[in-house]
Amino acid sequence: MNIILIVILSAVLQVFAPWWVVAIIPFVILFWRPASAWDAFGAGFWGIALPWLAYGYYLRFVSDSTLSDRVAAIFSLPSGILLLLVSGLVGGLVGGFAGLSGSFTRQIFHGHPTAVSTRA
Repeated sequence: MNIILIVILSAVLQVFAPWWVVAIIPFVILFWRPASAWDAFGAGFWGIALPWLAYGYYLRFVSDSTLSDRVAAIFSLPSGILLLLVSGLVGGLVGGFAGLSGSFTRQIFHGHPTAVSTRA
């Protein structure tokens, strides 16, 4: 459910907001909705990487791959497909670490649900 919220909000807000909104959305979603560390990172990663990959593929399809191939040549990459994968990875890492930060911040303010001490 977290991934779906992140995908929808990031796809909508990236039209109107700057690119760095991809770090705020997973942070806020995973601060609001509890998740384990791995689930938070995964939700943030895939919630941002999927829209970036989909939009990159759409732009590649619309421009008959000339745009992505030219930009890939600027970065000395062999093909536009590799450029799409690299950009998806970068966006995914930003989203993943933002989601992880939101989850850890939630644990600071709300306490970890499994951090109950049993010592007498």
